[in-house]
Amino acid sequence: MFIERGKPEEIPKGAIRLTKDEVIEYMTNLIQKWPNTMELWALKHGNPILSSAVVISSSMILQFYRKRLQLRNYGRFTLFLPVVLMPSIFDQIYQTSMTTKSIILQEDCPICISTQSMFIQLGTGIVYPLMSTIGGTYMFAHKMNLLSFKSNGPGIVKEFAQHLTKLSRPLYNRLTAFVIGHALLSYMISHYQMENFEFLRLKMLQQQNEEIEALRQRKQISNK
Repeated sequence: MFIERGKPEEIPKGAIRLTKDEVIEYMTNLIQKWPNTMELWALKHGNPILSSAVVISSSMILQFYRKRLQLRNYGRFTLFLPVVLMPSIFDQIYQTSMTTKSIILQEDCPICISTQSMFIQLGTGIVYPLMSTIGGTYMFAHKMNLLSFKSNGPGIVKEFAQHLTKLSRPLYNRLTAFVIGHALLSYMISHYQMENFEFLRLKMLQQQNEEIEALRQRKQISNK
């Protein structure tokens, strides 16, 4: 069955109308059951690859601040869940429900889809892990009396910012590499996902044409 977007007046007679949810469900099942994995590798495994990249960057960010604040093994599992596990899950969910959905429904332009994928990747792979790591590690360091600020009131914010800036300086180069890596990876994956989907559509169209031709030949034979 070949699926094509169209206006109500453009839909040919006898065509089956599907809702967006039905289209997504049908195409998702077709992708998962596709016999040749390599032909649709980006649609099948692209989002898990992006999610794995989030695990790598968020783990390294967490390890950096744990080491700099000398937390040792204190709070390791407690911080791992919100800093590493949750962003990777969110990345998988958002990439599937937004990027892959846009590709299947053909609602947005290719540049829009790639940009959307990059923002999701940077948000879950850099911004969220960095903010949650800073908050979590400083909280544990304060509870363990490994860190104390001399200022009180509004002045503590300035002292905290200065301490954080100095502490984070060795991480800047790695953060830059993470940003570039996530941006390039998400662009590449979304690009190949769109290519895979176009390949799938052509295969579906080819199959439909073959079925129509076979039906036409059967009718000719029966009329003789």
